[in-house]
Amino acid sequence: MPVRKELIKLKCDLLVNGLRLNELRKELITSQNWEESRAAGFLPAELKLHEEIFVQIRENSEANFRLKIQDSSLILEDKNAECVTTAEFVSLPPFAKNYTNDLTAFEKVVVYNGLCNLNFTWNYYCDYFRTGSECRFCNLTPAQDFYPDENISNARKTSSQVADVIETAKKYHTDPRLILTRGTPADKQGLGGTVQILEELSKRFPYNTQRERTKLLMTVSPTKNIEEVKLLFDLGLHSVSFNFEVFDKGYWKAIVPGKDRNIGRGLWEESLTVAVKHFGPGRVFSAMIAGLEPRKTLIEGVHWCCDRGIIPIIVPFSPETGSQFEGFRSPTYKWMFETHLEAAAIITEKLPFIATEEYWKHDAPVCAECFTGGFLYDIIKENSGLCDFHSGNILSSSVLAESGNVNINYNKH
Repeated sequence: MPVRKELIKLKCDLLVNGLRLNELRKELITSQNWEESRAAGFLPAELKLHEEIFVQIRENSEANFRLKIQDSSLILEDKNAECVTTAEFVSLPPFAKNYTNDLTAFEKVVVYNGLCNLNFTWNYYCDYFRTGSECRFCNLTPAQDFYPDENISNARKTSSQVADVIETAKKYHTDPRLILTRGTPADKQGLGGTVQILEELSKRFPYNTQRERTKLLMTVSPTKNIEEVKLLFDLGLHSVSFNFEVFDKGYWKAIVPGKDRNIGRGLWEESLTVAVKHFGPGRVFSAMIAGLEPRKTLIEGVHWCCDRGIIPIIVPFSPETGSQFEGFRSPTYKWMFETHLEAAAIITEKLPFIATEEYWKHDAPVCAECFTGGFLYDIIKENSGLCDFHSGNILSSSVLAESGNVNINYNKH
């Protein structure tokens, strides 16, 4: 069986080049007695490989690897039909079929990543699409038309709905990790319903120390009022991410035109540096998409962030259906892996706390292993010799104990 370093490389390949699923769908019909229409529409969300490597599934009929069922087990085969490794679908948590107090299904409120990360999208509406100034790689608003069966709803989640899910998760997790994002409201100003969400969380889950704050990473745009950065902190937010997406200023204007015109690059950078003053190092993030700009300027962005106590989030470029980059290709696997290796080394050197078990257990707002759309933190933890996967989270062990077979009916898809 491949060692963990090789599985991280495999994760990179799967994120860049995708995975072939046609053989799996045929076997669901022939060996699992699925109806053809059901098998044709089956698109699992994530895979768990050995050594706690979790990865999003991105279907590509020309991918290097394919997913098959062999002797009632899932396997990944290469183009030579050689088994590379076994795998498992990632089961939904035990509370996935629950309802909020207003009888809204949890599946309408939250998306689960891996075993530990719960993702909330406050609303799927972004006004930049109306004005034609949306981020060129994004499909947030059109996604509802392209994925009608994925329970994507334009309805805004209420503060109570979000808190109900978190309250239930806390009964199963020792310390659930949460991500909340949103589109851009029509007025493009203020923090909108995110304020009410933070107020509700502080009321339901009071805290006395910084570490007792509910581990929520809010990924939103800063506003034109720089004082609202402090407001987020004062309302009890644990961590914040104002995402560059691309660091090069020329690419920034071309790829995120709405953010450039409405907020401006200078205010974006100021919001990040001011956030560190309030939240502290390790609780401010900025995502950059590897493959939208040259490696040189991406790495400059990594240095810029680390020098200010900001943790970069690096994710591989994946062309989304409905975005202006639909049909484009990601850089090669080699480019992607080498870029991530360089970024990981810089982050570890300049922000050494990220290479400690203490940070991932007590301060990180996300679970490194359950960050299934990227592999930067897998590299950082592996190179640092950290092996307390999921930070000892209770749900992790219980779900792992329940998984281990191809139970298609109850897995994420």
